[in-house]
Amino acid sequence: MTNNIFLNSVRTFWIYTTASFCLILAICVLSFQFGLFQQVFAQEPKSKEPVAIASTTPVPKGLSKWEKPDLAIILTAQQHGYLLPCGCSRPQVGGLERRYNFVQALKTNGWNITAVDLGDLSQKQGPVSLPNEQGLIKYRYAMNAQKKIGYSAVGFGEYETALPLFNALAEYALNEPSPRVVAANLLERDKEFPDQVAAWHKMEIQGTDIKVGVTSVVSPNVAEKIKDPRVKFGPSKSALDSVLKEMNQQNMQLRLLLYQGVLNRSPKGEPVTEALKASQTFPEFQILMCLSEEDEPSANPVVVNHENKNQSLIIRMGTKGKYVGILGVYKTGNPTQPFKFRYTIEQMSEDYLTPESAKKNHPVMELMESYAKELKNENYLSRFGQARHPVQVSAPNSNPTYVGSEKCKKCHESAYDVWKKSPHSHAYQTLVDAKEPSLRQYDPECIVCHTVGFGYQSGFSTFEKSPLLINVGCESCHGPSSEHVKKPNDESWYKLINPWKSSAMETPADKESRLGRVDQFCQKCHDIDNDVTWTNKGFERKWPKVAHPNPAAE
Repeated sequence: MTNNIFLNSVRTFWIYTTASFCLILAICVLSFQFGLFQQVFAQEPKSKEPVAIASTTPVPKGLSKWEKPDLAIILTAQQHGYLLPCGCSRPQVGGLERRYNFVQALKTNGWNITAVDLGDLSQKQGPVSLPNEQGLIKYRYAMNAQKKIGYSAVGFGEYETALPLFNALAEYALNEPSPRVVAANLLERDKEFPDQVAAWHKMEIQGTDIKVGVTSVVSPNVAEKIKDPRVKFGPSKSALDSVLKEMNQQNMQLRLLLYQGVLNRSPKGEPVTEALKASQTFPEFQILMCLSEEDEPSANPVVVNHENKNQSLIIRMGTKGKYVGILGVYKTGNPTQPFKFRYTIEQMSEDYLTPESAKKNHPVMELMESYAKELKNENYLSRFGQARHPVQVSAPNSNPTYVGSEKCKKCHESAYDVWKKSPHSHAYQTLVDAKEPSLRQYDPECIVCHTVGFGYQSGFSTFEKSPLLINVGCESCHGPSSEHVKKPNDESWYKLINPWKSSAMETPADKESRLGRVDQFCQKCHDIDNDVTWTNKGFERKWPKVAHPNPAAE
């Protein structure tokens, strides 16, 4: 009997256990079927591709309160040749390396991402009035970096056509289809730039079924500035009508217009609202991105209400790659209003510096190192001609040349001591010591502010040929001084190389004006991007540290 009771107990336990297991299994199946578990797992998505930052990188704090969108579009514009912060001061912002890290942070957290750029990636002129010898190579590396980041399409404008456009496209688009260069109203596109520029582009975006089309047009006001004879533009309306017809045939649900024009400006006193008119004329484009005349773009898009009760957003981006725009796209399930949007901007601050653990094989850091090596290997320092310095122009009957700061020491010992104790006296070495990328001493756009007289006759050319002209020396401000060395008592030369000297009759207003000119001269190198410490009366703080009046004149 005891054995029967035991067997009945075991049998009962087994029946209840089996039933419980079946019930749990059924709940699991139903839960998966109705997406209950999917909601839990969606909180911890796994990246499908290698990333350059730690997998624990959180969503940027500005986006942390967002519900994860069905699609996020990164919007950028007007990079103006700024590939990365120069590193001469901190904290600088911008740069393609940080942009890559920012996008990877979103991807790591399961966001579906694509990116588009309005254009003006390149620069029209080098720093400190250098000719634009590095414009083409910087355009190529910028486009390569955008490919690494995951850009789908890019427009172009006044800056690319100054290279000119044919050369710019030959640097990249001739061999690389992605990111796709788009321009709907470019005339004779297939004849002048075959297979290099498309009227529009259908984006291929992993992780979403949203069909997105992007195109670009150049406005009449920007077209007027373009001097490239091979680049002509037709009316935007006919071009966009044709593009929209093709987009509709391919069922594009979300349409982006990259508009090379401004939202508001008054060049001659009258208001110009190019971008607003374009948005009103083409309500089919839910998103329009246009040029910005502001250093810091607005985080608030302009909302355009249309007669059919639909809305479009006009987004402006700032210059030099300091910020990126993030457009969150959410499906509504409503056929008449299929999407809702969220938008913000994010500054490419030091929050997006690459951590030490992620530097190895970082694709954009590798690109920047290749850029520096190419400048050295192709001897870009030799590509810049030597113009006549204003001192040389003012003395047509002589030939003043640069002699180096050591020549000044004998007669101007106190001034030399001030210079020797200043960072100016070892400015060249900072380029030699620079890392990530290295080889800055072979980059002309760095050398121009870290040596004496680069770009002028008899000025710095290379370390081997002109070792006495490294660093920021006396003649960086005073100009070539060989004639003054030969004739130290000649008052005419003294005045020519020292326009900053005060006079005995100087009034407070005169002094303010003179120091203002000194400030402007210093800002040729100490501009707001390269020397962020120059803000908030930087000249007033720094000038006393390098001022060196002649003791005999005091």
